[in-house]
Amino acid sequence: MVICRTATDDDVAELAAMRWDFRLEEAPGMPRHDRATFLRACQAFLGQGLADQRWTYWIATTDAQIVSHIYIQRIAKVPKPNRLDDAFGYVTNVYTRPTYRNRGVGTQLMAHVLRWAKEQDLESLIVWPSAASVQFYVRAGFQGSSEALEYQVRPYVL
Repeated sequence: MVICRTATDDDVAELAAMRWDFRLEEAPGMPRHDRATFLRACQAFLGQGLADQRWTYWIATTDAQIVSHIYIQRIAKVPKPNRLDDAFGYVTNVYTRPTYRNRGVGTQLMAHVLRWAKEQDLESLIVWPSAASVQFYVRAGFQGSSEALEYQVRPYVL
């Protein structure tokens, strides 16, 4: 059974380890930093993102293990006379462990993210997808070019 939820401080170490795996999968070869140095830096970054509430890390777990995640950074827009607190979400670090791919886990997690974005009253979600992931985002409702895709959560307010 897959459980989708937002991450907590208790998840940061596992998320950092998954980030290491994710990046090495996409760009194999000798990393610039050793694993321990990377994990310390990544855990600090992720922990700070939770602390200042600029980042929300959505995770899918099964048997108490994180199997998929989607990170969203809330980006505030410049205030307008009729909307002082508008924002959009930057989607990044979307990853599912290889043994859980093609089982609908990422799709299920993205559905939670899209509902959350609506609850947060975000204007849109944007992502710069890899070539291999474009269809995943298009199936979820994102639109645009393969350079950048956008999911319109609600209409733009002048």
